Amino acid sequence: MMVSRSVYPLLSVACVLLSLAGCASHPSPQQTMVDDRYMVYKAMEKNYREAEEDYMNLLFNIERMPEEEELWIMKRDKMLELMQLKELMLNARTELDQAMQEWERHMMDLQAEQKKAQVKQMSPNLKGLDAQRSSPGQLLPGEVKPRKKYGEL
Repeated sequence: MMVSRSVYPLLSVACVLLSLAGCASHPSPQQTMVDDRYMVYKAMEKNYREAEEDYMNLLFNIERMPEEEELWIMKRDKMLELMQLKELMLNARTELDQAMQEWERHMMDLQAEQKKAQVKQMSPNLKGLDAQRSSPGQLLPGEVKPRKKYGEL
């Protein structure tokens, strides 16, 4: 079976697109970190809410039976647990925020790379320094000539 020569460029483009689609389906390490930190934060928040609810029930029981010394001891222990869980939850939130900032920086870097690739593709007919310009009047580094002083030739 013979394949015409016009099919080869089409096949190469199809292979590149399939490989890019495969890469796009895998999350970046930064996104994985955000997902992990989010799950940790949600678990900490859930534990804190449950402990808070237990503490409120304990306060209700103390109100009903203030003479029970065991309830007062449990209250102190629950309060310490709540403070520890709150600290853990806040630390998890800080780590989540940092992971999100790192992911945003990663996304901005990817967008900048994509923009560079688009700029290079926008001027395929230009060669040399003109291909590096993003607009017709843009000066590139080192292109500015020093001005001659009055009276010099």
